[in-house]
Amino acid sequence: MPKAASGVLEYLRNSIPKETLAELYRDEARGRFVCRSVLQQLSDVGQQIVMRLACCGGTFPVKTMKDWVTQKEGLNALLKDLHKWGILQVAADQNGKQNLIQLTPDFSRGLQASISTLDALPWYAYPEEELVDIHTKARVRYTPTTPEDLERYTQRQWDAVLHFLVGTPNLELEPPKAVVHFLLQTGLMQTDPDYRGNNPDLAPLVITQDGYDFMLQDSPQQVWHFVTQYLQSLEGHKKSKELLQEAMLLLISLSFSTVGQAYAASSLSKRGKGLMTDLGLFGLLMEKTVGETTIFYPTRVALQLVQSSSDGNSQQGLVWAMSTKGLESALEHPRPHDSSHLAIVVQTNFQVCAYTTSELHISMLALFCKLRWIDEMLILPENQSTPTSSFPTVEIGDVGTIRRLPNVVFLMMTRDSIKAAFALGIQASQILRFLEKHAHPKLRRAAAASGTSSLSPIPANVEDQVWLWDREQTRVEFDSVYEYQCHMKGEFEAVSEKARSLGALAWASDTPSKGQVLVLFEYAQEINNFVRKWRAEQEGL
Repeated sequence: MPKAASGVLEYLRNSIPKETLAELYRDEARGRFVCRSVLQQLSDVGQQIVMRLACCGGTFPVKTMKDWVTQKEGLNALLKDLHKWGILQVAADQNGKQNLIQLTPDFSRGLQASISTLDALPWYAYPEEELVDIHTKARVRYTPTTPEDLERYTQRQWDAVLHFLVGTPNLELEPPKAVVHFLLQTGLMQTDPDYRGNNPDLAPLVITQDGYDFMLQDSPQQVWHFVTQYLQSLEGHKKSKELLQEAMLLLISLSFSTVGQAYAASSLSKRGKGLMTDLGLFGLLMEKTVGETTIFYPTRVALQLVQSSSDGNSQQGLVWAMSTKGLESALEHPRPHDSSHLAIVVQTNFQVCAYTTSELHISMLALFCKLRWIDEMLILPENQSTPTSSFPTVEIGDVGTIRRLPNVVFLMMTRDSIKAAFALGIQASQILRFLEKHAHPKLRRAAAASGTSSLSPIPANVEDQVWLWDREQTRVEFDSVYEYQCHMKGEFEAVSEKARSLGALAWASDTPSKGQVLVLFEYAQEINNFVRKWRAEQEGL
């Protein structure tokens, strides 16, 4: 099975027909942004070849082009990759031989436009003064939208999805119906198999094993999962080709925008405005209407989608670096406040300290951790000089009642809690990945300062033990068997021999007088038929 795409450009390369790719390059207004994005994700050698062809006439003999590269290893693979991107094509020389190589006309025009155009923005960006005027005319108070506001917006969208996945009751913000439909379509949720009502439309939805994996991923991965499903859903539309092309142009153009900058929705086409509303459901854009003017703000997750995934370690480091600033700000706040951030410290004694004020995060951690009582600790509330053992009590759905400090929860990773997570379909790699991605910033800096990219913020003994608990699952193999009790003389030997010949014998007692035989359940009917026939033959003698 081919590896699933993890970004817009990888999806563009592996899932979009070459003809559609050429049409993207050919787009008059935004084709140059597609060409620039593709050029930026090429290797250094690939970029040099393309830029030399673009600036020196666009056509050269293949032999001359190969002389540009001192190290020939991997050159043929690079040329094949450039052909697959629709960047290069082979041309005939004066003798009719295919000895020339050149840029394709569509990519060449788009790249030339990108190089020669000073305008680096795909849409009209409102300056601060104009935004103030728009709000003043609409008699609406103007409050600047900051990158932190957009981050909270994206997190709020996905917290609603995750709360819905874990079945949190009395949701303040329920995900839109379109998102719920995607949860069913992608197999993250299913109708309750234990529902016994007469109307299947009223059956509640429950999370699946794939849903647990989805829930433990970080927000960019979750958003991309939904975006790919959205792009695939466009294939069933009457104008699927035009919609898919517009969606790819919009997603790629987002990478040239700025987080926190307001853009005019009037710069978008009619199809683009519809896509803008849909992408807002995934937290990629925040749409705002002021009077008669519609404004949209790209979020950080949208910019992360258009990244090469060839280097997984560097991409993970980028995600860590971008999230650290907001996380540290939340941790340094003088009083606990409503924050979507999560910082985890895993200790060598298997205790997990989670700095969070989100009930959702506690529910996620409770999938593989045991919530720990902290009666031995004391809290000094405001305006109180003497200790008290009255801790704040928090209800967390099915997890139960726990006690915690205002901004930290203490949990324990135990064999039983990890095995319970395995029973839900959660894997050891998913648990460790979740703990690493949400590690405390100081642990991240310690790992970075060591100069060893493989150093994990999780203690080695904890990581090894989780893998050992995982291996326990393969030590014992369970089979469904059928127990058969023999009564007649010679029956035990006949049944044992028949089951052994079929490969169905699971176990037989050492003493024939006990007459106990265990056969694999799928052979039970065949063994019963054999016994009835054997008994009939014995009674006829």
